[in-house]
Amino acid sequence: MKKLVVSAAPIEKRIAAMEDDLLIDIEIVRPSEKVQVGDIYYGFIQKIDRKVEAAFVDLGNNNKGFIHLKDIPESYDKTQGAKIPVQIVREGSATKLPLLTGILEFSGDLLIYLYGKEYISISKRIGDKIRLKKITETMVEENEAVIIRSNAEFATKEQLQQALVQARDKHQTLLKEASKRKKPGLLLSVASGILNSTKQFIQRYAPSEVITDDFEFAKMLEMLWPDKQIIIKKSADLFADLGIKAQIDRLARPVVHLSNGSSLFIEKTEAMWVVDVNSGKFKGTTAKEKTVESVNLKAVPEILRQIRLRNMSGMILVDFIGGMSELGYTALYEALEIKTREEYITTQVAALSQSGLLQLTRRKKQQSFLETTTMPCPVCYATGHVASKETLAFELERELSGIMQNEPSNIQIITTEDVLDTFLDLNTLSNAPIDWEVADERVPFYQIGRVEN
Repeated sequence: MKKLVVSAAPIEKRIAAMEDDLLIDIEIVRPSEKVQVGDIYYGFIQKIDRKVEAAFVDLGNNNKGFIHLKDIPESYDKTQGAKIPVQIVREGSATKLPLLTGILEFSGDLLIYLYGKEYISISKRIGDKIRLKKITETMVEENEAVIIRSNAEFATKEQLQQALVQARDKHQTLLKEASKRKKPGLLLSVASGILNSTKQFIQRYAPSEVITDDFEFAKMLEMLWPDKQIIIKKSADLFADLGIKAQIDRLARPVVHLSNGSSLFIEKTEAMWVVDVNSGKFKGTTAKEKTVESVNLKAVPEILRQIRLRNMSGMILVDFIGGMSELGYTALYEALEIKTREEYITTQVAALSQSGLLQLTRRKKQQSFLETTTMPCPVCYATGHVASKETLAFELERELSGIMQNEPSNIQIITTEDVLDTFLDLNTLSNAPIDWEVADERVPFYQIGRVEN
């Protein structure tokens, strides 16, 4: 059974999709002034780089973006100083500017409207595509593209026409607003709060019930979805009470344990995500080939679940256990194809080698769960490693050797017990006038607090 849990009462809003009490999707909605995927800005082109056929765009409020010239419709100038409405298609990072497009997208329940392209696309989940394509072809105009959503499978021509007109009106209203502007800045924000996210989750997962901690929000849901069971549960921490917080906390850890004793090790690098499949404690009762195939197939749905929950994107490298038979290789590839087609964010199998090395690509829309909820470690500088007690003991020995040349009368050193013990085992500088102070810290360190001559 699928259900949604929506924590709407606190300032930070959270929504979780659950299936038989297992977390399958999550979104965190926080107040933010940062550019977000889907936001539309009135941008001024600052600089054009003809070598890469791209431009740098001023978005206002010290925000800048990057756009490929091919993504600017022909109706707009592609010169320095040109003013164009642009939409965020990928959030920025520490090393990259947000990626922009001039092809504006407006999403509705039945269709997605784009201005600046000319095509018709229909959801792969719809059976009768021919009927919808014929209807849509009679409605679209020049420079218009339409993506028919799965919700529109049984929609009438009148319903589709109304949805298209509403999208056109939004576009025209936005252009009128832009024409009044003299400075770059935000035209339309997608951050419409938790209600919009809940709406998307209901469309995506069709839950039988929604649990929330906010009375007013519950009443709003009852009006919009009278067929859903809306449950109000007053709580200081709804996710903790329902056991969801423990599942969320595990998303920051690299190791994921599977029910059969095998495991995944997930790591983020600068260029890609890496997922390593390990047999762990799994003990098969059949031949080695069958055991390997069983572990790999069991890992597939969990890998896709972790990709979705952690919001992994870009290139994702999965190292399955090698040694499969040809039939096992084919079964693994087919399982991957089926699972990736079920994802709502475009996820494609780019390559799968005979040794079990898989390359996936997933479209980036928002920051990953790690980027949203964590920061680089100020102790290890995001390396995942800190200096060992031996390294620090040797460093301390070298530093003290320099200090002792000035014949100090007293040296105060604060350090952890493990570094102190390791330094004393070196049996050096035993005559140094040192006052030791032991710090109760988990991370090994030392600090020379005072030197008196």
